[in-house]
Amino acid sequence: MDGKAMKRWLSRKGTTALEFALVAPLVILVAVAIVEFGYIMTVQNLLELSARKASRGGVTGETPTGGMTREEMLRAIVRETGLGLIDPARVTIGITAYDGFEKIGQPEPCMDLNGNGVCDPSEPFTDVNGNGLWDKDQGKASAGSGGQVVIYTLSYTDVPLTGMVAALMAASPMTYSARVVVRNEPFRG
Repeated sequence: MDGKAMKRWLSRKGTTALEFALVAPLVILVAVAIVEFGYIMTVQNLLELSARKASRGGVTGETPTGGMTREEMLRAIVRETGLGLIDPARVTIGITAYDGFEKIGQPEPCMDLNGNGVCDPSEPFTDVNGNGLWDKDQGKASAGSGGQVVIYTLSYTDVPLTGMVAALMAASPMTYSARVVVRNEPFRG
């Protein structure tokens, strides 16, 4: 090796280390983001799958076995479907039944005698959901009976793996939700 070649070789000696130092943090950041987004998508998909599985049992009028309530049955389905990524203790479950799709989000009928646009406690109303109070929504907390429309809502709060994605999305802890609306088959009960 002559003198000029040796100088060129020595001048390039630290280039690879410098390039690695500049590129490595970006590569690591992208890899962590891919893993984090993958985790978020997996948890969301598992929650949606849990809601669909639970609604399948409810739509047929299947009665829970072993003395379980429907909510306990749903939690068991979430536990089985969650692959250990979803903590069933942190899942909020809502099961609301309606007489028809057109009743969803509708208030219970009320005679507004004083014309103020509000159902006051003294005004007569039809207690559709049977709780003894006038409600802004006719839904009854139940898996419903045959032919009724039922909304299964699952909500789950979890801390992200690294916090990097949460910082980008300005959301920590992360809240996941899944909602399934079905009409029950015409079963008895």
